[in-house]
Amino acid sequence: MTRIDRYLLRESLPPLLFGLLLYSGLAVISTTLPRLQWVVGTPILRLAGWLSLQLPTALEQTLPIALVLAVLLAFGRLGSDNELLAMQAGSVPLVRISSVFIVVGVVATMAALALNQWVLPTTNGRVAEQYWRLTAGSSGLFRLAGQSLPVDDFTLHFQGVDSAADAMEGVRIERWNGDKLTLLRARRATFEGTDLVLQGYDVTVLDFAALDATQGDPAQALSRLVQVINRPSDPNAELTLTTSLTEQDLIGRFSRGGFEDTRSITRAWRDAHDASLSYRVRRQAAVLFQRMLAEPFANLTLLLVAIPLALLYAGSRSVAFGLSLVVTLVWYLFLTFGALFSQTGALPVWLGPWLGNLVLAAMGVFLLARRVRLR
Repeated sequence: MTRIDRYLLRESLPPLLFGLLLYSGLAVISTTLPRLQWVVGTPILRLAGWLSLQLPTALEQTLPIALVLAVLLAFGRLGSDNELLAMQAGSVPLVRISSVFIVVGVVATMAALALNQWVLPTTNGRVAEQYWRLTAGSSGLFRLAGQSLPVDDFTLHFQGVDSAADAMEGVRIERWNGDKLTLLRARRATFEGTDLVLQGYDVTVLDFAALDATQGDPAQALSRLVQVINRPSDPNAELTLTTSLTEQDLIGRFSRGGFEDTRSITRAWRDAHDASLSYRVRRQAAVLFQRMLAEPFANLTLLLVAIPLALLYAGSRSVAFGLSLVVTLVWYLFLTFGALFSQTGALPVWLGPWLGNLVLAAMGVFLLARRVRLR
């Protein structure tokens, strides 16, 4: 690392850290304000712990914005003080100067991808779980009662919750294989990690293809319809189903609290290609997968805009702040509405989440070309 590299990093890292703290703090506040009336009165330490769990998601989402601000402030100051001109006069080309920020963008992209894969699935699940514990005194499992929850290749339904034991009651699990339905009923069920432990269960297998055959004898038709009835002699017998989800995953995804998804990049990809899931669920997972890639790579895409903007217009800190807000707003609007249009089918699955990156990249190429013409 040369002296120029160290100098440029000293110019850019403080505003980058400042932007991360500022924007991530605002992101946490914006998600907390709509729920403020429900968390009022919560002990300070518990509330602080819940807010801290939201920071990883906020950091991943605001990292591109903070990077834009850092580049605009650093390049803008260097340009206004003629230091860029001095570097270029000393045979240091602009591409060489910009490479320092590109390296920072690559590191930020890799860090954001790592967060999406290994950190956010855990913290997002805990955010949802802790919220319901703070506001309702339970894990939030009660919010799922009465819903039909897609879990791997089956559907989970339960009627109520024993909040004291954090257990589901009146459980029904359905799994279809063509015309064949496997119906598993249980008096009670609890999650132990990704294991779903069922108590007081029975299993019935129905083959509805038997109804298509012409039968003269109703008893014979019924015997072909009901293929298996398995009811253990012990009414408290247990059956363990290993799933890919935890209780936190279900609560975060289906409790209707407006929380971030708990899936990792690889999990979203698997769900998008899982033929056992419905078309709507697969498309939602595919859009999520594309968004979890598009957001990290925005750390590089937005550099294409930030660098020429800084060279052309960011002559002061106020202008740099204003430009960063404009770039942020444009990117976020395209990202949000693009993902929404992809989910509804108005845009291809891959295009919507990447629309903001594509628009900003095109804008950056245009500004770079203009910068070259003005030299």
